[in-house]
Order: sequence, then structure tokens, then C-alpha cells
Amino acid sequence: MKSKSIIIIVLICILMNILTFKNVSASILLAEQFEKLSIYEGISNEYITSIFQDSKGYMWIGTADGLNRYDGKNVKTYNADVNRKDSLSSTYINAIEEDDRGNIWIGTNYGLDILINNTFEVIRLKDYTIENYSLGELEITDILKSNYEENIMWVGTSNGLIKINIETYEVEEFFYDKNDSDSLTNSYITCLKEDKYKRLWVGTKNGINILDENSKVIYTQTQIDNNKLFVHDIESDSFDYMWVSTKEGIIIYDINSTESKQILILSNEGLKTYNLNEDGMDKILDEKNKDIKIYNNNFIMSDSKDNIWISSSEGIKVYIKGTSKITEIKRDENNLNSISSNIITCFYEDNNGVIWVGTDRGINILNENRQFNSSMTSIGSDKAIYDKDIVSIVQHNEYVWIATKFDGVYI
Repeated sequence: MKSKSIIIIVLICILMNILTFKNVSASILLAEQFEKLSIYEGISNEYITSIFQDSKGYMWIGTADGLNRYDGKNVKTYNADVNRKDSLSSTYINAIEEDDRGNIWIGTNYGLDILINNTFEVIRLKDYTIENYSLGELEITDILKSNYEENIMWVGTSNGLIKINIETYEVEEFFYDKNDSDSLTNSYITCLKEDKYKRLWVGTKNGINILDENSKVIYTQTQIDNNKLFVHDIESDSFDYMWVSTKEGIIIYDINSTESKQILILSNEGLKTYNLNEDGMDKILDEKNKDIKIYNNNFIMSDSKDNIWISSSEGIKVYIKGTSKITEIKRDENNLNSISSNIITCFYEDNNGVIWVGTDRGINILNENRQFNSSMTSIGSDKAIYDKDIVSIVQHNEYVWIATKFDGVYI
């Protein structure tokens, strides 16, 4: 009788998990389910600046004081040492990327470094000259490996955009030139993103730029860019939209028509459609809309289910695509499993669909597969499961076998 009740409980848990997984939307998915990764687990600093998963599955975590490689259990830290040329250029990590050879590219606020695959030797590019050009001690703001051009790495800096061919070591540079209407709108690069048309979207301190597949600037001056918008971040979804996070709000482009007269803006009330000819960009972004804007939206990510994750001045806002509603995630001082801070510094989704959230107080990991760990804490009135990490459940004859991660098998 006991085994039947166990089976019923297990089936209910599994069914609830499946149904909620498909809905994706509500608070069960988002609330109170964060695992933590901080200095107590070996991370060099709690202020997280970037997160990246390489082709081997390692998680690379950039912080304000060093780079960390996390294998799910152990942390290895790389940092700067003024007395060693084989150390990083700076302790402050801005960006992480992997090239086609498995080398890890590290953008710091004091130069670009490459961690060589297998040997883990650190190469500081500021110590070398490539085609009569040196990266010097520039602040590296973003790095993007091209999905369409082999051996091409795009590097955004505080003074221009650089295209590096890692096979031939050829370097091409892009800057703002007041005498050239086809140059970038600003030399300070904030973010980089490619679209399906092989175009590179370049965010700057002064508007958006688009480079075609021949690296020609084809898009700079539009109604939006004329407003001198500071672009924080750019993200794409699977519906051919590019989400652009700016100081004045989140603007959504249709990548099939960048010159469209319609514009979408995301607010706390959801998506709103405007006509630039009728409303004008100044009117759209004026002070009358300040109460519904999403402020401090410095970081934005589209996950594998096309939900949009946005940093805000009050934690995380998640635009749920299926419901067109916005769900908030905030720090709850009374809940140990809530997010560790409302100050969000970056987002990342790994190959398993796990969401990693960087904050000023460490990393928060949201794994949907773990959300019902507390749904079944006992298998009968006389015996409890002390380890909630269930890794496998199987029925054999009249018994249910439950394998846990740390406390053995329960029958």
C-alpha cells in the first residue's frame, strides 16, 4: 500500500513538473529557486561582470577581480600580476569569448588577452604588434566570434571596433569620423550582435550601427539614432526582432526592415507600438512615459523559449513571450532561495537551458529541473529523504528506488 502511495506522489510531481515546464510562465518557474555561487564556493569576487560557457562545458565567470573557470565543483582563478607577463592584463573582466580553436578571449579594462587551449598560457595582445597595430592598453568592452566568417573575431573597445582574422592576423578598424557620414556614430563600442543576414549590429554611446557581410557600414543615421541614444545591450530573438536596450528604454527592431516607420517599445505595461511619422521619436521617449519605462535596463537576454530577461532598478523583469506579460524577480530577505541581490550585472543561458544571473553579490543559478525538489520530502511516515537532490526514480516489482545525489539510495 505504501509503495502505491509513493508512486502516486512521484507521478503527481512529475506531471506537475511537465505541465509547468511547458507553460514556462508563472511564478513557480521563477520564484525562490536560485542556487548560489559566490566567494564561499571559491569565486574570486562577488561582483560578476560576465558569464560564458565554452565548447568543453566549462563555465567562465568574469568578475571585478579576476577570471574564474568553474567545472560544476571546483573553481580555478586567473588574475593579473604586475610582476608577470603571463598573467592577465587587468583584474577587471569585461567580456569572454571562445575562438574556433578553443582559445578563450578575455576582454579586460586594460587590454585583450587570450588563454591558449590545453596549455592555458596567457597571451597579452598588448605585448604584440599585429600588422603595425597594437591593442595597447585599451578598455575592451565586448568580444564576438562571427558565426558566418571563419576565424573572425570582432572586438569592441573604448576607442573603435576591431575586426581580427586569427588565421592571417589581419586587422581592420572602424571609428567615428565627423567628415564621413558612413562611419560609426561613435567610437566607444558598448555591445555587438550578429543577425541572420550576416550583419553586425554595433551598439555605441551614440546610437546603433549595422555593418553588412562585407564589413561596410550600411546603417547609421535614422530617426532613432538622431536622438543620440546610449545603447547598453543588443539581443536577438527567433522572431526576427532585435531588442535594443538604451538609456531611454527598450526599443525593438524588425531586422527584416530596419527602416520601418513603426517601432515597438517595451514598458512595464508590455509591448507598445508607435508610428514614427505620427508620434515622433521625441514624443515617444518624452517624460510623460517615465512611469511605465523600465529603468537601468543595462543587460538583456533572450532565452531558448524566447522569454526576454531584463535588468532593472528593482531586480529582474522577464517578458514572457507566451503571455505577453512581465514577471518580476526581486530579492526577498526572508527567503534563502531568492535571488541574492537586485543589482543585476549580466545574464547567460547554458547549453542545458540553465539560466545564470550575475549580480554584485555572486551568481544565481535557475535550473528549471530542480524546481520541485521540495515537493516530496518523505517517502512514508516512518522515513524521510534527507537529500532533496533526486537524480533517478525507478520502480522494480513492488518497490520504488529513489537515488539521491549525496545520501545514497532510498527504497
